[in-house]
Amino acid sequence: MAHASTVDTIALRPEPCRPPPIPRRPASTCPEGDTLAAESKVGEWRVASELGRGGMASVHAVTHAEFGKRAALKIAHRSALSGAYTPDVFLREARVVHAVAHPGVIDVFATGMHDDRPYLVMERLAGATLGRMVDTAPLPRAEGLAILIELVDILRATHAAGVVHRDLKLDNVFVLAEPYARDRRVKLLDWGVAHVLGQDDPFRGLIAGTLTYVAPEQIRGGALTGAADIYSLAVLAYHVLCRRPPFAAANDLALVHLHLRAEPPRASTAWSSIPPALDALLFDMLAKVPAQRPTLDEIERVLRETLALLAPAPPPEPPQPEPMPQLDVLGRPALTFPPFHAGWIGLAVAIAGYCCLMSALP
Repeated sequence: MAHASTVDTIALRPEPCRPPPIPRRPASTCPEGDTLAAESKVGEWRVASELGRGGMASVHAVTHAEFGKRAALKIAHRSALSGAYTPDVFLREARVVHAVAHPGVIDVFATGMHDDRPYLVMERLAGATLGRMVDTAPLPRAEGLAILIELVDILRATHAAGVVHRDLKLDNVFVLAEPYARDRRVKLLDWGVAHVLGQDDPFRGLIAGTLTYVAPEQIRGGALTGAADIYSLAVLAYHVLCRRPPFAAANDLALVHLHLRAEPPRASTAWSSIPPALDALLFDMLAKVPAQRPTLDEIERVLRETLALLAPAPPPEPPQPEPMPQLDVLGRPALTFPPFHAGWIGLAVAIAGYCCLMSALP
């Protein structure tokens, strides 16, 4: 599957795991219909190319026909629009991201219908998903911790707005090629299955998300709170810091059983030198009972402490050379005088006055 900024599926399936010893994920089997041809128009937007395709929608690079603004356009597959998944449900993503209103959330600034299919227009990002980065090479742990700290800040704003992202995973985290405002580099994508507290849930009865990351209460169909995102964040952290997920199984039912019943492995089994506080934190974040998981403030504190431990010590300052002695023309040590200071003038005047006074005495 091509990596894209906002492509997702709603399915009872594990996300294929990451680099060795976990095999890479297979190629996408997503539907190929409903394609948008290059140079075709969707509203005022001219299609340039397809960026990615998932089970529910495809994402395309587009340019505004009049103003030349570059953007990304996400449009639903016609085959996905059935039952409870209506155009209004698809478009609710725009309302959710504006409710969160955080610089680490992808901006959606236009919506519409094209050929009886809803679409969203959002900022086009330069960089790569965290999934693609991890697939390419193991991420330095200090960089992974910095990304996790940014995600904690985004989730704090998300939960404060009464929203549960519900599909936090590697491919929904985008790392910008250039630092964003205030040195931010992370954008959290794909809010299409987000749960809004106090509102009807269009995905009630479904496991909305990717099975590798879902919290036990999502599987059971229980009440959702921000603690579900904390569980998913722990799975993501295992991927990034330990190079593998905490739970992997040969089939869906086995993976469901692991989420519901199995004690998570200690991260220290994969990262032998992990600081004990971080090892304990990741274990607690995977607690089966939501109320037993740590808060975002606790998570951020431990992540920052760990990052400080991993940060390289500043290089020692080079020794300062001894000052060369001043010599006169014959090579002898020259007479030196203390640096000039305005106070010396007053002292000289006082001495001269004293000498004059003494010479005037009989």
